[in-house]
Amino acid sequence: MAFHSVLFVLAAGGGFYTLFSLFCVIRAGTNHKPALSSPSSLGQGLPPVSILKPLRGADYGLKENLASFCRQDYPGYEVLLGLRSEEDGAYGIAREIERMFPEKVRVVAGYEDLGANGKVSNLYRLSQSARHDLLAISDSDMKVDGGYLKTIVSEYIENENTGLVTSLYRISKPVSAGAAFESLSIALDFIPSVFVARVVERGINFGLGASMLFSRERFQETGGFRAIADYLADDYQVGHRLSAKGYKVVLSRYVMEDMEGPMRFWDYIRHQLRWARTYRVSRPKGYVGYGITHFFAYCLFLSFFWPGALAFSALALAFFLRVLGGIAVNRRFIGRAGWSLWLFLLPVKDLLSFAIWLFSFAGRKVGWRGDVYLVTGTGELRRIRAAGPAGKRRTGR
Repeated sequence: MAFHSVLFVLAAGGGFYTLFSLFCVIRAGTNHKPALSSPSSLGQGLPPVSILKPLRGADYGLKENLASFCRQDYPGYEVLLGLRSEEDGAYGIAREIERMFPEKVRVVAGYEDLGANGKVSNLYRLSQSARHDLLAISDSDMKVDGGYLKTIVSEYIENENTGLVTSLYRISKPVSAGAAFESLSIALDFIPSVFVARVVERGINFGLGASMLFSRERFQETGGFRAIADYLADDYQVGHRLSAKGYKVVLSRYVMEDMEGPMRFWDYIRHQLRWARTYRVSRPKGYVGYGITHFFAYCLFLSFFWPGALAFSALALAFFLRVLGGIAVNRRFIGRAGWSLWLFLLPVKDLLSFAIWLFSFAGRKVGWRGDVYLVTGTGELRRIRAAGPAGKRRTGR
């Protein structure tokens, strides 16, 4: 088959996927109820929750992020902040939060490695200190409003077979070009892919690290944190293993706010490459199929190698549909008019995404907060180089 024929088929497939993903986003947005603005209307009688926050380094806006989890309109909960040692750059902030909310917050410093994934070891130590069966876990760069906990717990108890409630996330106010690229990747690649997976697979069978709520008892049936201590995609493993046990994974209507700071361009590239290789080892068939999503890139290549009315029309259509997708996601899940101004970066973002997708097949190394790992074919980690003590700023999530 000639090269131009291959490009034409890929462009046609990309066009179909783009239309289908747009349909899935609009359909999800219609059924995706907004987070509760008056959480107190849900009343009392909700089960107590332990919020686990694994920390490493002082993230941008960490104090405000952590404080938001301590201001929940919820009858009974605790917040546990976990660190490897008192030398961690986040330790001072964690202690400050503990002093601000002494009845809710406990700092847990010190844990032993269960495996290569230090975050999982941190979570295991926190879970041992937790007083309650329901555990809510979220990344340290997430910020919430007062209705977060009531929303996700209410969704959890709606069905007695629920094993996990997990949440999407957004960057609604990028503060740098790198953060804007990251925001666009979340909005135009990640969020649509989740809804496509939910439609095609009739549900989701994975977790998202932005927020996960599950029962410690039910999670222990899967082997608990010890069973996933060597895996890169720990959030994926939590949801996948609970789903394999027959429990339902619920995608929450609550969308988390990722308070990404002034991310540098190369931090964005590194983070996307790590995400791509994580996706590749977690869902290998799906990741190969993910190549069809690069509609704009294929149309641009057609226009470059075989310029003409048809190719240029396809390129214009690709750009239009991608912008339309961005507007749809913004309207339903981001909700900020100024965010759409970043859509002018879409052509560059889409070409970068295509290049990252190709390059992700070329190796198995990933970096996370200074550590460098080799990812095996099963998604397990082998540490190649360890970072020093976590400092006062982190570079890339």
